[in-house]
Amino acid sequence: MNKHIFKLEEETNKVWNEETKSFEEFIELNKKENMEEREIKITLEQAKAMLEGGNEMLKKLALEVFPELNPISIIDKVKDYEDALVVLRRDHFDEKNLYPREIARRKLEIIIEALNEGWIPDFNDIKQSKWYCCFAWSRKGLEFAFVASYLSVAATNAILGGRLCLKDKKLADYTGEQFMALYE
Repeated sequence: MNKHIFKLEEETNKVWNEETKSFEEFIELNKKENMEEREIKITLEQAKAMLEGGNEMLKKLALEVFPELNPISIIDKVKDYEDALVVLRRDHFDEKNLYPREIARRKLEIIIEALNEGWIPDFNDIKQSKWYCCFAWSRKGLEFAFVASYLSVAATNAILGGRLCLKDKKLADYTGEQFMALYE
């Protein structure tokens, strides 16, 4: 088991590690002994170790000191095509001489690649789930609407491109609702 040691600032040489006392008891003991609050310095590496450790108090402390370590959902990162480019660290493709439907398809492929976070569908693996967005014309008139996500476990249809499938239902639902205009 890794020992993570944190020292109180100033003149005290008291240290805490996971085997001595609970972190809360250690802080309270030092407050009582010194009758004042102390600051705790934590390195980035120590904060990462605290997040992996499992103790909820340590995780909370690590995220308080290093909020950038808080995992952000890919859905929160990719709200539009521009966000997908940032996630993938790519530049815009050349839209010159392309039909609007081709531009929309390419943007969707880029967005879906970002949302899938490196996951690539394996169409030889029939046990692997592959999700698609399904749309229909609404009865209210000429309105295109997201209906649901569709699970395909065997293979893709010719009408559903392999580059447009997602790794799970949550991402497929999100994509269908958030990027419906590109599907139109």
